[in-house]
Amino acid sequence: MTRQQSDKMKTYEEKAKELVSLTLNVCEERLMQPDEPTQLQGDALASAAMSVRESVNTFIAVSRLSAGEK
Repeated sequence: MTRQQSDKMKTYEEKAKELVSLTLNVCEERLMQPDEPTQLQGDALASAAMSVRESVNTFIAVSRLSAGEK
């Protein structure tokens, strides 16, 4: 991986962490609202937030593997 590619990946990882953090914050705020969501909606929202986190982590891991990083 070239220095430029490494810098771009580092920037991507930082932004990805921010996205995951924002996603989890939105989920938490929504779950704390008194009227909404229903239990089913809350479960779905939490599951979706966890899916975002895992998808981002998987993408980063695969990118590292394809770039030859460990």
